[in-house]
Amino acid sequence: MNDLDLAGHVALVTGGAQGIGKEIVLLFLNHGARVIAADINKMALTELEGVVRNIVGDPAASGRFFSSLVDVAKVSDLQMVVSKGDELLGGVDILVNNAGVLHSTAMEDITEEEWDSMMDINLKSCFFASQKVLPSMKKKGWGRIINMSSLAGRMGGYANGLGYSATKAGIIGLSRGMAQRLAKYQITVNCIAPGTTESGILSQLPEQKLDELKKMIPLGRFGKTIDIASLVLFLASDMASFITGSTIDINGGMYMG
Repeated sequence: MNDLDLAGHVALVTGGAQGIGKEIVLLFLNHGARVIAADINKMALTELEGVVRNIVGDPAASGRFFSSLVDVAKVSDLQMVVSKGDELLGGVDILVNNAGVLHSTAMEDITEEEWDSMMDINLKSCFFASQKVLPSMKKKGWGRIINMSSLAGRMGGYANGLGYSATKAGIIGLSRGMAQRLAKYQITVNCIAPGTTESGILSQLPEQKLDELKKMIPLGRFGKTIDIASLVLFLASDMASFITGSTIDINGGMYMG
C-alpha cells in the first residue's frame, strides 16, 4: 500500500486555483483524494478545471473534484463551501489553509483598511475555515489541518510589509493552539513556513528585491511550488500521523532556527 495514498479522503484547499494551492490540488488528485478548490479568482478556477479534466475526466461525473468561487475573508463563504463539500463529496477531513495575500507597504504608510484586509484574508480565514470543518473531522475521528505561514512569520520578513509578517506569525501561534485542542479527536494541525517561492505572488516584488533575496538563500534558488506541495502531501498522509503542532521551515537554508 502507498503510504501517501489519500483515497477515501476529502480535501479543501483555499487559494486552490493558483500558485502553491494549484500544485497542492493537482498533487492531491494524483494521490487519490477528492478535492475542493476554493479561490476568489474566477478565471484561474476555470483554467484549473481544464487541467483537472486530464486527471479525473469530467469532474462532475467522477465525483472527485469541484471548484468554488470563495472570498475567504467572509465567514459565510467558508461555511458555504464546506457545506457544499459535505453534500457533493462527503465531509472534509483534510484542510489546507493556503489562501493569502502579500503586501509591501511601508510601516509609515499602512492604512487601517489595508491592515484589516490583510488580517481577514490571511489570519481570520485560517481560523474560521478550520472551525467550519471540525464537525466532519470529529465525526470521522480523523483530520489534517495544514496552515500556510511564511518565513516572514518566523523572522519579520525582508521585502514584505509588517501586516503580512504579523498575520503569518499569528498563523504559527494559532496552529499550535489548535493542535493542543484537537489532538484528542485525532486531528493533527501543522504549519508550513515557506521561504521565497516561485509563484504569482512574487510578481508583486521589484526585480532588484528578488535578486537580493536570492543571494541570501544558501541553496541559491527560490523554492518551487512542487517543493511546498510535496510537504503538504506528506503532512496530509498517514506517514505524518504522529506529527502535530509543528512548524516546518522550507526555505533553502535561509532560516535555520
